[in-house]
Amino acid sequence: MTYNQFLNYVKEQSVYKIDNPEEYQATINHFVKNNSVELDGICLHKEGEILSPTVYLNEFYEEYLEGRSLNSIVAEVRATLFEEIPQLEIPATLFDNYDTIRPYIVMRLVNYERNKKQLESCPYLPFCDLAITFRWLVHKDASGIASALITNREYQNWGISMEELYSVASRNTMRLFPARIRPMQEILKEYIRNPEDMRQLVLYDNTDLILYVLTNQIHINGSTSMVYDHILNRFARKEGCDFYLLPSSIHEIILLRTDSMIEEESLLQLVYDANRTVVNPIDILSDSIYRYDYRQNRVIMIS
Repeated sequence: MTYNQFLNYVKEQSVYKIDNPEEYQATINHFVKNNSVELDGICLHKEGEILSPTVYLNEFYEEYLEGRSLNSIVAEVRATLFEEIPQLEIPATLFDNYDTIRPYIVMRLVNYERNKKQLESCPYLPFCDLAITFRWLVHKDASGIASALITNREYQNWGISMEELYSVASRNTMRLFPARIRPMQEILKEYIRNPEDMRQLVLYDNTDLILYVLTNQIHINGSTSMVYDHILNRFARKEGCDFYLLPSSIHEIILLRTDSMIEEESLLQLVYDANRTVVNPIDILSDSIYRYDYRQNRVIMIS
């Protein structure tokens, strides 16, 4: 089965065997996501409702090629569409009322070069080799979040300044997604069950190298926390020195004291290799690393 045949099959079968299928319309839409990663998703729209859940199908096709049955894939897609809200397709008209949307405007940090084409159509602020973009948070619960990019259309219609947009988004993001900084060893201990791995971690605990993880409370798009007001300055003053910021992904930043005696070239190579072997392309933040100078309260890019 070709990719297009697969998409059409999933679309046709997604509303099969459900109650009142005539009330639903399934469509296959093409999306350009973070880092210009292109995905195809099935959107299921119910008559009378404004928002439509979306499930991306690219990885399901890869699983099909590896031998997973179509029945199993369709069952999971259908369950996800009806039981969860992983993503929402949002009508543009909902953006028109700025006062209604304002409490839910948030910011997100993305790579500038990898999103250069998309940035032409939306307001943003440059930050080193990154860009601060703005989104409307539509849905947030234990299963995840759904948001929509604020484009030049909405920004121009609202008639607000970039200063106001950033101020509103900054306050909302810090309120809705509070930052967290924790030692990496503490995080690893929550996941390690193998006794030998735990022993190695205990040995690592006794070294002078201490890594911290900066993210938000839900660990989604947590790298944006690095532009929160005062977050880096407070950490640096607590540690009493400058520190490096290593972009693990768009979801978290690793913090490392600059007195750890590790060469910057090694740190750059570490991030570069991780982005090509471990990190999903859609989740890459940058190949650069950053140094926070707490005396000058500024972030310096190292590339």
